[in-house]
Amino acid sequence: MKRWAPYPFVRIVLSFIAGILVYLYKGKEFRYSPELFAFFVALYLVLYLVARRLKSVEANTLAGIAGLFCFVAGGMWVTHQHTEVHRPLHLSKLSATPAYYVGVVDDYVVQKPGYQNTVLQIEQVQVNGQWQVAEGKVQLSVPHDSKREYEVSYGDRLLIKGAPLLVAPPANPNQFDYRQYLANKQVYHRHFLQPQQYQFIGSDPPNPVLHYSIQLRRKLDVLLKESIEERREYGISSALLLGVKDELDNEILQVYNNTGTTHVLAVSGLHVGLIYSVLMLFLVYVNRTRRQKIVVAAFLIAFLWMYAFITGLSPSVLRAVVMFSLVTVARTISRRPNIYNTLGIAAFFLLLYEPYYLLDVGFQLSFLAVLGIVYLQPLLYKIVTFDNWLLDKVWALSTISVAAQLITFPLGLLYFHQFPVYFWLANLVVVPLSTLALYTGVAALAFSWVPFLSYLAFQSHFWSIWFMNEFTIRVHQLPEALINGIDISYTQAWLLYALMLLIILFFSYKKLRYFALATVVVAMLAVQEIIEISSQRNQRSLVVYNMRNATALSFVRGQQGAVLSDQPLAPQNYTFNIQPYLWHKGVQQANTYTFTDASTTGISHVILPDNNSLLVWQGKRLLVVSKPIKVQPLPDFEVDYLLITQNVRIKPEELQPFRFKQLVLDASNAPWYLQRLRPQLAEAGIAFYDVTELGALVVEL
Repeated sequence: MKRWAPYPFVRIVLSFIAGILVYLYKGKEFRYSPELFAFFVALYLVLYLVARRLKSVEANTLAGIAGLFCFVAGGMWVTHQHTEVHRPLHLSKLSATPAYYVGVVDDYVVQKPGYQNTVLQIEQVQVNGQWQVAEGKVQLSVPHDSKREYEVSYGDRLLIKGAPLLVAPPANPNQFDYRQYLANKQVYHRHFLQPQQYQFIGSDPPNPVLHYSIQLRRKLDVLLKESIEERREYGISSALLLGVKDELDNEILQVYNNTGTTHVLAVSGLHVGLIYSVLMLFLVYVNRTRRQKIVVAAFLIAFLWMYAFITGLSPSVLRAVVMFSLVTVARTISRRPNIYNTLGIAAFFLLLYEPYYLLDVGFQLSFLAVLGIVYLQPLLYKIVTFDNWLLDKVWALSTISVAAQLITFPLGLLYFHQFPVYFWLANLVVVPLSTLALYTGVAALAFSWVPFLSYLAFQSHFWSIWFMNEFTIRVHQLPEALINGIDISYTQAWLLYALMLLIILFFSYKKLRYFALATVVVAMLAVQEIIEISSQRNQRSLVVYNMRNATALSFVRGQQGAVLSDQPLAPQNYTFNIQPYLWHKGVQQANTYTFTDASTTGISHVILPDNNSLLVWQGKRLLVVSKPIKVQPLPDFEVDYLLITQNVRIKPEELQPFRFKQLVLDASNAPWYLQRLRPQLAEAGIAFYDVTELGALVVEL
């Protein structure tokens, strides 16, 4: 085993991460983390003094353990300090609903079709006619209905009428939890504004550096838009160079997702590493004397931070710039930098600045990818040796891609439920082309004031992106290019990482016990899979989904499923609202039908004389009411679920003749209709389930 002594910051950051995780999952109600931190610091100092006196290994070990617990407690304390919802002035602690509030735009403005998203930092609220200081963040959706590029900008102070609402939980089972995603960014409220609902009252950027960074990025983005006429290529260029993804074409983005090459579209450690590498290549001959090393280090660090400034100081770039700055400093002071310690230092200071970065998928993937490249790539590279220079470089590039994909493989399955089969082929071409696009793009922006040189650079930049797009599309069209529908739990993801670690240890140290433990992990995964498949074979479930302006139901039996809807579902609606639950139930691809085709699904479907639908499945009867009721049920006829849909004109007394176990109001009904019908049903004593308020109705049979 590797000795821990050369890796002090690895131990420190792992302890700090442990403290963050303890707080997030077990200690959010714990209010004594400062006292706990002080206790462990005092304990460490006592044990350190004892160890100095005794000079024994055991005493040193105890002092070291106490020191690591200081960082565990420190992680808990820092995370508590950054959890804004616990603060007494937080928006969620108000005694009454505010009528107005004032705040400052404190984030990037993101373009969406018809509106723009940003985050407002609350400063004051008006409650019961009195203004008072308040804290908290609100995600604003501002309608974009003018000719201006941006309706609001970073640093704008706004007066807003009305009150923000708490972010709603996921509307459908196993759907992406956007509420938790925003909570990790300390955003707990949302407000969808109307055009006349807000007023600009001044500008006061919280961070002037970030303000000027965003302004510069906007100007460069305008230059890109003017120089690259094709929307598809411009969207890729803006994402690749500046980290602006507002104009990315959804279809081409999906292609990059499905081929495992999305990382080239996010300004991240890859781009910073490429820039760092080419600068080192040019500066290698002036990096010999101590004075030259200091000058080169200062230039490198300044250039990297300038690049971070141009790209809007995004967290992904800051992570990489911090890491490469530390590497540069280590080289300058004539020490051989230990990449594991460097990664540990970078992770520690980033998490100290914002512990919730730990829950960011990009943070997890970027650090894991670097670890994979640093440790696994040399091992893979040694497997095959090529005498040919070109083949050797191709093999080296392939092993980098494979190493990064291997170590992020479990997280890819956990978060994205898919595996790109030809990632190695796609990255073999896309990474060099994206490198060329990055260099030519930076050159084009830097020399935009030189007409002919700028034209050549932009043309090279455009065609490198065009070829990259076309190649990625061809790879995406290969047979079986993507395996999707993979659903694993957090436990299974941890087991996969344990298996990977044990296999690496076995091949590195040739110890049979690692192979034996790997076999145990495989057995645990196999048992979990057998239990899951066995339970799925006997499952039966019915879901009424919460889909705006639509009626949609799914019927799952075993690992087969069918989806019925009142209208053909848009692919995006199906993917976002329905597919996650079906994948969780082991249904790879369900057939989708409208109500008129229901009889072909094995679901009994009867159209009643008043054009309403009666569905019978697995002994359950569903009456879907979309037209005024004009029939009377038989005395002994009972339905399990009666669905009120599509704003049907109906009075509660018209439901009295029907015998039903549950009345369901689905999301095809408009808000105004539900607001009128709900009190009428309550007054008539009819219990109901409103999917727009309670989320999808899930029935396990």
